[in-house]
Amino acid sequence: MAPASMRAMRYHGKPELVLDDVSLPQLKPGEVRVKVAFCGICGSDLHEVFEGPLTCCPVGQPHPLTGGTLPETLGHEFSGVVEELGEGVEEDGEGTEGRRTLRVGSRVCIEPVISCRQCDACKAGDTPLCDLAIGLYGYARPGGLAPFVNVASSNVHVVPDNVPLDIAALAEPLSVAWHAVAVSGFKMGESAFVIGCGPIGALVTRVLFAQGASAVYVSEPSASRRAIASQCGATAVFDPTTDDALARVREATGGQGVDVAIDCAGTQRTVDAAIESTRRKGRIVMVALFDKAKRPTVDMWALMTKERTLTSSCCFNAEDMRQVLAALSSGRIKVDDLITCRIALSEVFDKGLEVLRQDPTQVKILVDLEREAVQPASL
Repeated sequence: MAPASMRAMRYHGKPELVLDDVSLPQLKPGEVRVKVAFCGICGSDLHEVFEGPLTCCPVGQPHPLTGGTLPETLGHEFSGVVEELGEGVEEDGEGTEGRRTLRVGSRVCIEPVISCRQCDACKAGDTPLCDLAIGLYGYARPGGLAPFVNVASSNVHVVPDNVPLDIAALAEPLSVAWHAVAVSGFKMGESAFVIGCGPIGALVTRVLFAQGASAVYVSEPSASRRAIASQCGATAVFDPTTDDALARVREATGGQGVDVAIDCAGTQRTVDAAIESTRRKGRIVMVALFDKAKRPTVDMWALMTKERTLTSSCCFNAEDMRQVLAALSSGRIKVDDLITCRIALSEVFDKGLEVLRQDPTQVKILVDLEREAVQPASL
């Protein structure tokens, strides 16, 4: 039984992150209450806390869909167990689109995008492209850095029995990578160039191989992240500070270039490299978040004269997450080795965000909601 109150890690504005005592909100019709098991810390959380508010809404400027404002409970990559069903959520039978409906005790992960569900984009399944607005659990509504969270049943996915809940917490970032590969039109046997091997770049590399890539080349300036790229099976890994990565990719592909390039870094230099690395009729996907003050230009001549296609990838949709869970269940893709640290809720700032900011060897730090903080040894 959920308690009347709990402690939640809430963002109050740059860089104030506080473990607050909060009341457990009433469960509304159509919602389920989830007892959170694991919650990942994302690079966007890092930017939000130290540079924001960026996605969270300041006091006096409520989110148009949720009405949410600071302070807000962070966490949008989480898994857990259904504790309670709200009015209107069926307990048995088959759900929409063949998805099993939720039950008390169901093991679940969360699709965090909040949208109007009424516009043409939402009706087509493109919820991240909502015509009205989008929000995310963890920014526009309370997220998973708390023992319990109320979530719309439409945002909850049942986790296959053979997928552990810590792995299920990675279904969200893995779905971001899956969607980026999907929008590229990637086909089995094609080659790819991944630029940047942070958490999303590493997952994109894994997804490409899971979908039958013949070769995946990775460019990454950080030595520790180049090691991660190799760990993810990259065919070759280049250091752009000492190597001419573009020349190396062309050499490796017989001068033709790759079929698909995915930019996971987001700078002018990487945009240019992504375009030039592809063959004629090649496809380029931008999945990185770009600094608004440093928006890149695009060489339209380089696109047009090779009939290259440049597109972008924004979050993911429900079908992406369903496919990711199926791939995790079948063993087609593995991510357990990318969990590099586990911490307690009270350690989110010092051992989570600060460590992510300073240690490039970290890929995914998970908050274990059952874990107690490690106390320093007494002298």
